[in-house]
Amino acid sequence: MVPKLLVSFFFLFSLISLAMADTFDAHRLVTFPRPSAPVPDPSGSWAVYAETQYLADQDKTQSNLYLLNLATNDVRTLTSPALGEKHSEPFFLDEHRVAFTWSQPNQAVSQLYVLDVQTEGAEPYVLTDFPVQGGNYKYNAAQQRLFFSAYVYPDVETLDEAKAKDDKIAANTKHDAKVYDQLMVRHWDSYIDDKRNQLFHVQLTIANDRYQVKDVPRNLLRNTGLQCPGFPMGDASDYDVSKDGSELALVSKISTRDNAWQTSQYVYRVRLDFATANEPVVLNDDIHAASSGPVYAPKSGRLAYLQMYVPQYEADRNRIVIYDPKTDERTVIAKDWDRSPSQIVFANDESAVYVVAEENGRAKIFAIDLATESITTLTSDHAVSSLSVLPDDVLLFGVSSMTFPTIAHAIVPNENKWRRLGTSPSLSKALESVSLSTPEEFEFTGAMGDRVHGWIVKPANFDASRRYPVAFLIHGGPQGAWEDAWSTRWNYQVYANAGDGFVTIAINFHGSTGYGQDFTDSIGKNWFSHPYEDLMIGLDFALEKYPFLDSKRVTALGASYGATMINWLNGHTQRFCAMVSHDGIFSTLSAYYSTEEVYFPEREFGGAPYSPAARITYEKFSPSNFVHRWATPTLVIHGGLDFRLTEAEGIAVFTALQRRNVPSRFVYFPNENHWVLKPANSLKWHEEVLGWIVRYTSTEQVNGAVESPVFQVQHSA
Repeated sequence: MVPKLLVSFFFLFSLISLAMADTFDAHRLVTFPRPSAPVPDPSGSWAVYAETQYLADQDKTQSNLYLLNLATNDVRTLTSPALGEKHSEPFFLDEHRVAFTWSQPNQAVSQLYVLDVQTEGAEPYVLTDFPVQGGNYKYNAAQQRLFFSAYVYPDVETLDEAKAKDDKIAANTKHDAKVYDQLMVRHWDSYIDDKRNQLFHVQLTIANDRYQVKDVPRNLLRNTGLQCPGFPMGDASDYDVSKDGSELALVSKISTRDNAWQTSQYVYRVRLDFATANEPVVLNDDIHAASSGPVYAPKSGRLAYLQMYVPQYEADRNRIVIYDPKTDERTVIAKDWDRSPSQIVFANDESAVYVVAEENGRAKIFAIDLATESITTLTSDHAVSSLSVLPDDVLLFGVSSMTFPTIAHAIVPNENKWRRLGTSPSLSKALESVSLSTPEEFEFTGAMGDRVHGWIVKPANFDASRRYPVAFLIHGGPQGAWEDAWSTRWNYQVYANAGDGFVTIAINFHGSTGYGQDFTDSIGKNWFSHPYEDLMIGLDFALEKYPFLDSKRVTALGASYGATMINWLNGHTQRFCAMVSHDGIFSTLSAYYSTEEVYFPEREFGGAPYSPAARITYEKFSPSNFVHRWATPTLVIHGGLDFRLTEAEGIAVFTALQRRNVPSRFVYFPNENHWVLKPANSLKWHEEVLGWIVRYTSTEQVNGAVESPVFQVQHSA
């Protein structure tokens, strides 16, 4: 029996520890260490990863590399670059040498460096001297060949040709006009020009125990009309190289005139006969939808990839397809499984594939037996990313949650017991210094009688005797989900700890992912019917279930679709005391004609708005048609480089609020896109957002003792 005195001591110690912990506020979030996912060495003994940390007082970011011993969990600092320099994209060339990108402020092109991680005191040495920036590196040990992407004119064969063409055009072109004969004009945050992402390869060799570039990098996609990775947000998962180095697979979106209103993206194979040029061969152009994530089996050369089937629909369910080059046949695996994987890897013996897929507010690992197609859930909590298989069949991956950023984990598939691996000293110290509350979840019956899932996060110093204001978060997409995952933009804990404490509520309404494809599809042509009902019922449910919530002090916040819902709510309810609308839609009609991915509104609303039938849906769900009802104080935010939903949408929301004499404020970030990513801007974003909801949930404000402010133009402090 434990003595009462000892119990009292531990209770008192816990209270003291909580009191000593720092509040996890916006400053802590932005300056918190940000680890990347672990990358294993060929032997499965080590993993390397990058970790960045923003130093707010100097407005600079520190970026280090760390080496993780997978057997002992020991973590060792590999590199410590000067402040403002960046070490990133690490990968192993062999069992003891790591290559990585070294970015330096005074260099236009970042180069690859190599470091011997097993030799104490070893210094990095430069591997490449490319005249054009490379990225998305992969190394094939069987052929000692380096693959990478570069943004160049698609008719060039070498990087030197690319640089020469850049210089010539710059010297001879006096205007800065861009001329277009078809869409897209721009994508995400960049205007389209004549360059394309192209895949290059180059032979490496070892001389004097050092890796060297042996020959000239050459363009594998020259004059093919293909682009890989996708522009501007594609990455290394858009292509893969077979284990023996004889073949490469890639995905490339169509470049025909209809590319802006179709999602068609196909898988191609390229035979790597390095003596001659080989034309890419398409595998699946009979399916006019999106495909992604090609990955080779380790022995047989079979190719797995993810395939959607519905045209124009970027939230269709991903099916797992395995292509056998020996028979030229495609096989869909677990075709009736109602989940949508985002990553595939083969087991070493190819008896199974492991996939990552969303389920019930988590991102889990599943094992699929290729003989029986039986599915086993390997992880049940948090959010998994960057899955890899080690030589001893152990799975290595990153995990994040609402209480920690990405940390390396490992699991033995047949044991179903995962273990958390080591972290850097800086991350360990940061996690120990803050108090983060454990998330809870709830369910209720929402629209159409369906089960709907939600999260609730309390402040770190929660007191059940108090009544707290509510931060009611509405996710974007709309085909997305609030997950038990770390976020540097919409972090549940930051809202919970704002002011004197909030309770954060986040509901995965109809249209959310991870609850079955029918649930996701249900939002089509129903943008503000089923989701609105879910949100209102869910909020009522939470207010009744949790007596510590103050129904008079509820704020609503959202971005993208979430902000569009905010704009809709402003015309349909007055239950919120304040709102935040970040990069949302004011008019569904104007948004259609100014967005870049035209396929999205056409799929969501049933066609183009000049179609009489579709026009009815556009008008039905346009927040602009209900401005005459807007009355809730609203903070409006928009990025100048947001080409998904242009700044005119945000300005229109602010104009409507001002003209209606609704207390409102407009925060504009001219150099941010759909997301606010620059650390200093993120701090300002949080200052404005949290300040707004704290002000309008103050007792004086709710009781009418504080006048709504009249805001003037303010520049960054």
